[in-house]
Amino acid sequence: MTLNLQRVLTLKQLRLVSVLGRELNLSRCAELLHSTQPAASRALSQLEAQLQLSLFQRTTKRMVPTLAGLSLIQHANRILAEIDLAEENLLCLSTGVKAEMRLGVLASFSPEVLARAMARSRDMLPDVLLSTQMQPLEVLYEQLLDGRIDLMLAHAELRVDLNLVEVTTLYEEHSTILAGSGHRLHKKKKPSWSDLAQEAWVLPPANTPLRPKIDRMLSVHRSGDRSGRGPDVQTDSSLLALRLISQTPMLWAIAHQQAKQFEATLQVKAIAAPAELLRGPMCCFRLRQERLKTQQSVFISSLKDSALSLRG
Repeated sequence: MTLNLQRVLTLKQLRLVSVLGRELNLSRCAELLHSTQPAASRALSQLEAQLQLSLFQRTTKRMVPTLAGLSLIQHANRILAEIDLAEENLLCLSTGVKAEMRLGVLASFSPEVLARAMARSRDMLPDVLLSTQMQPLEVLYEQLLDGRIDLMLAHAELRVDLNLVEVTTLYEEHSTILAGSGHRLHKKKKPSWSDLAQEAWVLPPANTPLRPKIDRMLSVHRSGDRSGRGPDVQTDSSLLALRLISQTPMLWAIAHQQAKQFEATLQVKAIAAPAELLRGPMCCFRLRQERLKTQQSVFISSLKDSALSLRG
């Protein structure tokens, strides 16, 4: 059986199904649609005849949806919600009202991917203000759940409730160890973990996924005699860490995409480590129960296109 719903169904019929599915009372449904009960009854009978399906079972007191009726009610609600959203967006555009999209970004997220996505979105959404803030992962997740940000850009190391949050994978990230361009370990083709562990390190904060990996490597491979290499330091400032490894023989582990940006300055170079300390996907997170707004859809699409450039 072929229904050809695009040719058969009208918005008026979808509203009838949606309201009747909510009210389960033909008189109340007719009242809400500014119609009469006989007219609403005829409209429903005509729709069922067109579809050759029974949508509601009629009793003396109420209407009970059939399985086909339940299915069509769900689709009608989604279609009407999308039309309402389209109307809202078009009204904003016609009145010149500026919308704002709030982005929560983890510091290790690729600045190249983010910048390209923002540049493309600005061309497509000239009336939308894109605002970004960088916070620790737990803070970003709390803000997303509370509705204080619209999208979260971070890695997938945090456990999230997939019933609440929709996750879109963007690109694969891994860690890179950086050192000043004149560091002695650059002369070694394959430095060992023991070689790396004897150096002083610029450590990330303890609440980052990379920190436990570094701590474990140092505890396993660092010996007591480090020949006066000095203590480690901890900072969440990328600029301070960059200055430290440029001016001292310290090591620093960060996301590879960020490392490429810093290597371009020629002040620092990647160390040929035995393996990666950390690897995993970078993702975009949004609330499932929130309607996907046009600006969110455009920006997520821009993020995907921007992330594809990393594979080239």
